[in-house]
Amino acid sequence: MKRKITYIFSLFLFLNSYGQFNHSRVYSTFDNMPLTKSDTFDNGSELSGGFLHYGRNWTNSYNPQWGSWSGWALSNMTDTLTPGYTNQYSAIAGHGVSYTDNYMVSYGNTYIKMDLPTDVSGAYFTNNTYAYLDMKNGSGFTKKFGGENGNDPDYFRVKFYSYLADNLVDSCELYLADFRFEDNAKDYVLDDWFYLDFNNDSELDIKIDSIAVKYESSDMGEFGINTPKYLCMDDFNAISSAEVMPESIVFEEDTFYNGSDAAGGFMVSHIFFPNEYNKNWDSWSGWSVSSKYDTMTAGYTNQYSSVKRPMSSTPESGWNFESVHFVNNGQKNSIRSPYFKDADEGIFGLVRLPAPVRFYITNTTYAALDMREGSTFGKKFGGESGDDPDYFRLLVKSVSASNEILNTDTIYLADFRFEDNTQDYILKDWEIAEIVSCDRVDFELQSSDVGQYGMNTPAYFCLSLAQDLTNSINDQMIAHLNVYPNPVNNILNIHSEAPIQSVELIAMDGRVVANSNQRILSSNYSFDVSSFVPGIYFAKVYTSNGSIISKFIKQ
Repeated sequence: MKRKITYIFSLFLFLNSYGQFNHSRVYSTFDNMPLTKSDTFDNGSELSGGFLHYGRNWTNSYNPQWGSWSGWALSNMTDTLTPGYTNQYSAIAGHGVSYTDNYMVSYGNTYIKMDLPTDVSGAYFTNNTYAYLDMKNGSGFTKKFGGENGNDPDYFRVKFYSYLADNLVDSCELYLADFRFEDNAKDYVLDDWFYLDFNNDSELDIKIDSIAVKYESSDMGEFGINTPKYLCMDDFNAISSAEVMPESIVFEEDTFYNGSDAAGGFMVSHIFFPNEYNKNWDSWSGWSVSSKYDTMTAGYTNQYSSVKRPMSSTPESGWNFESVHFVNNGQKNSIRSPYFKDADEGIFGLVRLPAPVRFYITNTTYAALDMREGSTFGKKFGGESGDDPDYFRLLVKSVSASNEILNTDTIYLADFRFEDNTQDYILKDWEIAEIVSCDRVDFELQSSDVGQYGMNTPAYFCLSLAQDLTNSINDQMIAHLNVYPNPVNNILNIHSEAPIQSVELIAMDGRVVANSNQRILSSNYSFDVSSFVPGIYFAKVYTSNGSIISKFIKQ
């Protein structure tokens, strides 16, 4: 199955008022899987045998007699400082991907099993705090990686074996720590979320029904591996690349999708919209998708309607507006793009928001009529006299991968603070949200109408999405690139139809292991890679037409 770098797909639904997505890709973010509180974990002590999400099973084995477990545990622990076994459930990053809460922790050789054969891309991984600090500092049972002089060629790696009907389909490996370099400055213990493609191919998914996880370490003892056999995982089946063609959502009129299939969110191009659905209460929070435009019916039953239809696409502008709108339910929410470090564009040429997207904001009918007329829970804005200085506003925050707020835009969904009451308004048009280049966009609603339990104004707004058809990454990457021989032993040759400006050679962990160190301005360039450790690398070539990525194998 060709990945979204090179195809356009549509999202379909059943032809009734309660639509469902035919999800082309479902992330398992684990954020819609319950934990009782913050800074806690579920290690399978209830003997469930594993954690299920969307037909995927993270297996777990718990021994009540010893209070021990193996396989997978669900966690939102944040402790990055405490060494030892008592901190076995924390990720060294201190959070999930893009600063989300939940993630999985693996202990020991284990499996991920799927109900049906599934097209799978990859997932994000990082070290467990217990294992990370053990490798960095050593302990009573394990050695300090690199030894006292830093020259010991230590490593800790995980191998992933992908199966279909008990047949091995593909395999890949991830080094959680690598001290085998001649230059000790290159030695590392992984401390951030890193994307791993399960079949080593950024352009293709792989159809599988199970994945086996096996640990290997240079630190061996009488009873096997000394290094604590842990890793953390998040965003299973995510893509790491934003190199996608814009796509259109196809909805029948007067329908909606609210996450009732428990997918935990949905994708539009490279953008992930999180969702949480409670089947016991038939309630949801996060994002839904809708084509409902009832501007007259008041109340909660009309929660999916926008006060205005999205703007129409105009070919001459290059911007393509989705024909549906997205409904936010909740005082705080977010939209995420693929995760990568602030200082690194990533080995797959990732782009950050807002290129090539724009967000437009307006009210839901539910919130607009609640503010205009008042209700059992919400006040009539302005009060009976019209003089109350009420407001309902949305903060739109552009956030970096390191969780830094880069920009905040404020959009007033209603504003009654004017001395001249004729200027008071409830927003009924689409207003563009100002966002800057970022990795996540956070949304926060605030209201002057606050009660004992928080905000009384319905915590809803609508978002319209526009994508730039003239500035897609595929359009920019028009130069042909030839990297040969592949596999390579000694000299790697690079040829581009467009003049080469510079070249970087990048290892699987994202480190730049070689670069041209100069402007080339030629169609050809060569590297001596004879000293490289055997494995998979990427050549990132910068040309006058943009950057291009090509994978090669060092034998």
